[in-house]
Amino acid sequence: MARLSLAGEEWQLRGCLGSEWEWHVNPEIPKDRAGWLPARVPGSVLDDVRRAGHAPDPYVERNSLAGEWVAERAWVYRRWFSADVPRDGERAVLRFEGVDHAATVFLDGEAVAHNEGMFRPFRVDVSERLEAGAEHHLAVVVHPPPESEPQIGRTSRVRVHKSRMGYGWDFCPRIVHQGIWRPVTLALAEPLDDVLVSTSLTADLAGGTVEVEAETEGELALTLLAGADAVARAEGTRLGLESPRVWWPNGLGDQHRYRLRIELARDARPAAVRHLDVGFRHVELVPNEGAPPGARPYTFVVNGVRMYVNGWNWVPIDALYGVPRPAKLVHLLELAARARVNLLRVWGGGLIETDEFYEQCDRLGLLVWQEFSQSSSGMESLPSDDPEFVRLMADEARAIVPLRRAHPSLVLWCGGNELAGEDGPLDDSTPVLGALRDVVREVDPDRAWLPTSPSGVPDEHDVHGPWEHQGLTRHNGHYDGGASLLHSEFGVEGMTNRRALAALIAPERRWPPDRTNPVYAHLGAWWNNVPLVEEAFGGPIGDLDTLRRASQHLQHDGLRYAVEANRRRAFRSSGAVPWQLNESYPNAWCTSAIDHRGDPKPAYYGVRRAYEPQHVCASFARWAWGGEEAALATVWAWGGGGEVTARFVDVAGGVATAASWRLPEIGAGPVRAGEIGVALDGLGTDLFLLDLELAGDGVRSRNRYLFSRTADLGPLRTLAPAEVEIEVDAAWRLTLRHAGGPAALGIVLEDARPYEAPGWAVFEDNVLDLLPGEERTVAVAWRDAPGDGRAVLLSGWNVDERRVG
Repeated sequence: MARLSLAGEEWQLRGCLGSEWEWHVNPEIPKDRAGWLPARVPGSVLDDVRRAGHAPDPYVERNSLAGEWVAERAWVYRRWFSADVPRDGERAVLRFEGVDHAATVFLDGEAVAHNEGMFRPFRVDVSERLEAGAEHHLAVVVHPPPESEPQIGRTSRVRVHKSRMGYGWDFCPRIVHQGIWRPVTLALAEPLDDVLVSTSLTADLAGGTVEVEAETEGELALTLLAGADAVARAEGTRLGLESPRVWWPNGLGDQHRYRLRIELARDARPAAVRHLDVGFRHVELVPNEGAPPGARPYTFVVNGVRMYVNGWNWVPIDALYGVPRPAKLVHLLELAARARVNLLRVWGGGLIETDEFYEQCDRLGLLVWQEFSQSSSGMESLPSDDPEFVRLMADEARAIVPLRRAHPSLVLWCGGNELAGEDGPLDDSTPVLGALRDVVREVDPDRAWLPTSPSGVPDEHDVHGPWEHQGLTRHNGHYDGGASLLHSEFGVEGMTNRRALAALIAPERRWPPDRTNPVYAHLGAWWNNVPLVEEAFGGPIGDLDTLRRASQHLQHDGLRYAVEANRRRAFRSSGAVPWQLNESYPNAWCTSAIDHRGDPKPAYYGVRRAYEPQHVCASFARWAWGGEEAALATVWAWGGGGEVTARFVDVAGGVATAASWRLPEIGAGPVRAGEIGVALDGLGTDLFLLDLELAGDGVRSRNRYLFSRTADLGPLRTLAPAEVEIEVDAAWRLTLRHAGGPAALGIVLEDARPYEAPGWAVFEDNVLDLLPGEERTVAVAWRDAPGDGRAVLLSGWNVDERRVG
């Protein structure tokens, strides 16, 4: 009997109120009976309903409101299939990898299984029900989603382990998910189907161990392969390897993995074979430098190397997360890796992430901090201590944790997001968190554990917030005054990208772009900061392009500065984890650095620059210096010695002051190079830049900050035009050359193709300032994009839009 995938578009779907679904699991109902919609598995009910024209596109304006009725119903999935009959001694099993949330399964009209829990796979033995040559009818009733809490609610009311984001969150309207969201297969029950694997590595990296759990009779033989070569063999459930090649996080080394071959023999005859990829790495958490007594250890040491966490928060790839998006998943995670990220925190309001997610993180060296699906609420954030709920969560952990422990990327389990009481973050004395910790210690003892994030003493240990720009004169001081040991959530809000907004909102409803407009109120009202943007840029802004550019300018500079400020405190600070990398739903305003389509906003490039392993940066009090006599900055560097130069330059190219320092070879920790200042009346223009460079055997790092000597950044809006020449070669290398006028400021490169065009333009660098006479070359990689129609749009504060390609 061959393995039969039941994924695909051979399914039909029908909505039912009350118990009406009992009528529609009948296999006698014809395939062409009216009322059934085409469906696909894996998938999401609302997506199928939309594709059938029974609900509008939820990703446009306020259309998601018109789809909320979908979750009020049960939905019957059905399809037909034929399969071989298992031979004597064989067992045929339907394997459901995940149904969200409660499901009843019928085969040929008879109930054969019921399951509750979106993250829990389940199996149905159908051996006695298959008939040779017969066409069988499979029906799966996906019941209405369970009651749960939106963001403004009470955590103590939650009694299920299900993603809460879809019940309504600041970056996602109410889209409660239902569906067969993971694959379904029919296959023979193989004795190694449910094998569990774990690896360990000694602290001195001298010995690696593979351990296998398999509930089966017979003799096991394990072989570890490097390519086609066997490097270790053992009989039984344990295999050792001397001096293995180790798996490293992104930026520290290669992500080497071995191929594990598991062979089962019975009566000296081969019975089954299974292959898995495994990696060896040793991880421990050690105390931060200068940490107060009693603080948890937050510093990761990987394979003996202390690692600063260059993190980002990850949310579900989509509100309709059941719809497979393999290319987008790879694209987003590769963007994270390109930004030098080494850890993703999987936020507790979302998912226990999928095998596909973990496989890509293994490949890219992205450590994963995985939270259980529990989160804070606006009114109260204390999980229920109901014994039934505590038992449910412990059972969930026992089913979930072992399935992911073979992944070298998985580094930490956490009880949930922002779980807190009146005295601050909760600890393991909270019943549900203690129960989860106990299961993790039992079934995955080598993984780190945190009860929640943030954890420890508020504002001192693991810290969350703020999530908004603090203003031109307050933002930097807030981050420079930080004392956290780990900053695991903070952000800056910003408007979405140009073509994303055009696809999201019809032209006649794009203005006004503030919370008084009900469309914008629906699409990220929490993060709509029009008043702050207008204050920062000198008063009312009357067009969308300027508003978007100004908002994204604040998000770029604000988030870059926040990350750099955290890194300047290494290793008392052990990491920075901005909120948030991606967004699950297309908002007009959001804290995400990448829009819903997968196009980076300028903020992405600011963080990418801040995560350079060799980096030069500066601390300073403000972005607008009106009322001050001089602008002052302290210059910092890390990751390598050499010559550090700093210049205050006006936009005409005049150097007002300069300084340089020779630094010895330095490690990953920050080094203060020196201070530089400039008298504001000595500048030739209101706008000026701090231009930084770290050089040694070539330029190692460049960084620039744009300032105003007035009370705000309003002079950007009246800056004289700059002339920029553009050349592009056959390999899509763009050369940008300043050819006239003042400095060309805030140059942004965008994919100029239609929003719905497949694939993405990936820019080697972006968000550029060109001083008079300067030239920059930027490579463009086209990922999953057809060759025809490729085009790039260039624009800037004082650079006219140009289309190239």
